[in-house]
Amino acid sequence: MRRFVLYLLMACAAGLFVARDSSAQKTGKKIAVTFDELPTAQSFVEVNKAEVTSKILDALRKVNVKATGFVVGERVATDADLLGDWLNNGHMLGSMTLSNQDFNEVGISEFMGQVRQGQEALEPILSSFGQKKRYFRFPFLHYGPTPELKAKARELLEADKTIIAHVTVMSDDFLFNLRLEQLGKRANIAQLAQLMNEYVNHVLDELGRQEELALKVAGHPVAHILQLRANRLNSLFCWELLNAIKNEGYKFVTLDQALADQAYTMTERYTENRGVGYLDMVALSKKKKK
Repeated sequence: MRRFVLYLLMACAAGLFVARDSSAQKTGKKIAVTFDELPTAQSFVEVNKAEVTSKILDALRKVNVKATGFVVGERVATDADLLGDWLNNGHMLGSMTLSNQDFNEVGISEFMGQVRQGQEALEPILSSFGQKKRYFRFPFLHYGPTPELKAKARELLEADKTIIAHVTVMSDDFLFNLRLEQLGKRANIAQLAQLMNEYVNHVLDELGRQEELALKVAGHPVAHILQLRANRLNSLFCWELLNAIKNEGYKFVTLDQALADQAYTMTERYTENRGVGYLDMVALSKKKKK
């Protein structure tokens, strides 16, 4: 586990931390930041949606990150103002179907119907803000239960000029968010610091694994795409996480800039039940052929 994050936590607590920005220019490492389940991810406890949104957007602004958020369509009607806040802050929005439906659990007709309804729910907001491109992320990173259905879904999305937003760096932030909920409203500083340290190191470790995997399957470093969720955990620790990534030598890029990497055109036929990142899908597809 990386130890410098412990220093980062102590420095933040003491008000001493100053973010470094020169290392990213030297290493050439790039990463795009995305958030799933906007406006806020589902939770077992009541969440202040406006506060979660405000804190995440504030962290992104402070670290100068332009992110892309993916919206669950049925939540648009009640929280359109919060989604407008994302766009007002210069971020992009995409869709995640109407009800976050798992493709592996329904037929393609029902799934694509969910896709269209999710897009239709979000469309008035995107049009009013002048966002021209349309993005889609498969819920749970389930692209389809068979190679044929997977190919068909991609074909239909591409025909509709919808850009599929892949992921390379998955985070288990939903599990850490559950631990945060279990701490209750009276969590002390030491408990929060320990949770933050474990969470940040978890993401950095996965990022390191994906760096190694990129060299194996693509033959070169790739522009990574980080998947986070719009939850209370990230409203509290997003700033620390992004600064830790920055101090690993990464430059933050937009989703479009990351997807321009040729690595995202590699062939893969992964259809297992476990949702995995794009590089993992490519690697597991190659392994299956052997």
